[in-house]
Amino acid sequence: MATMKAVVLREPHKIEVMEVPKPEITDPGDVLLRVDLTAICGTDLHPYEGRIVIEDDVILGHEFLGTVEAVGSGVNLVSEGDRAVASCVVSCGNCYNCRRNRPGQCFGTMIFGLGLTFGSLSGGQAEYVIVPNADRTLRTLSDEGRGNDEDKLFVGDIMATGYEAVRKFVQPGDTVAVVGAGPVGLCAAMAANVLGAAQTVVVDKVPARLKEAEAIGAIPVNADETDPADAVQDLTDWRGADVVVDAVGHPSALLSACTLVRSGGAISIPGVYTEDTIELPFGDLYLKGVTIAQGVANITNYMDETLALIAAGKLDPSRFISHRMPLSEAAEAYRMFEEREATKIVLDPRA
Repeated sequence: MATMKAVVLREPHKIEVMEVPKPEITDPGDVLLRVDLTAICGTDLHPYEGRIVIEDDVILGHEFLGTVEAVGSGVNLVSEGDRAVASCVVSCGNCYNCRRNRPGQCFGTMIFGLGLTFGSLSGGQAEYVIVPNADRTLRTLSDEGRGNDEDKLFVGDIMATGYEAVRKFVQPGDTVAVVGAGPVGLCAAMAANVLGAAQTVVVDKVPARLKEAEAIGAIPVNADETDPADAVQDLTDWRGADVVVDAVGHPSALLSACTLVRSGGAISIPGVYTEDTIELPFGDLYLKGVTIAQGVANITNYMDETLALIAAGKLDPSRFISHRMPLSEAAEAYRMFEEREATKIVLDPRA
């Protein structure tokens, strides 16, 4: 039996790179992808830290691109030898929500590397991965235009997620506030600038991440040094931000977002929440008429747009990569990412 190396979660906070069986195509819609690059995402920390309980020995990872090694008999849009990036979320395309252009809320949603609860898909932090429903899940890559593989890697998750978070609300001239300067928050800030925001404020407590936010043209606010609400009020003639993005997925971040948004504004929540209940100033939100949008991102709706913007040189998310490491060092990479010693880590299964 052929084998491969893969990043396996043995139990919370215990990562091992193990030799496991190489996967095989079992469904006509499958593609076998040789993984050329993969990355650690903030969502991967949920099972790593035990906040999402999954079974032991799951292969992690849902952000990856690679080369098509084999295709199922029902695949029409992807061929052997193609280079392709995968959406982190697999949708059916046929259910009520998919037909209404909401693939993130597909009744059969599957997410790579998050265990039985999300469809039992093995993750992409491995040498090979099976991609189901490949005609919907994959986008083939072109060498034309600007951008490199590291830019395109993020189209399957953080870039499309950050882009959607602001695209659904931002109008030219808006003030956008992003709570959290992790990878999704930085991608949202970059997208806000591309979509015409007059000013984008990024709130965090990690100086290195705030420095990166400033480098892409955002206004950094260190919440340990300045009240973010005061900073946003000063920048908006005391109106508040038109759009606030909670890119953290923590109740404290959402409470902060509530203080930053103006009357009639919107809060967009790409951050992942696992809590059953959260206390919010609901009366204030009601009186202000604030719109709140949340949920699993509709990744496949925005992959083509973000790839086009990368090719045009408008988006360059690879600038947020702080570390490039071989797959064999995944345990150390997860530790670094959890401790915020890294902004974004890319793993190379071929190194």
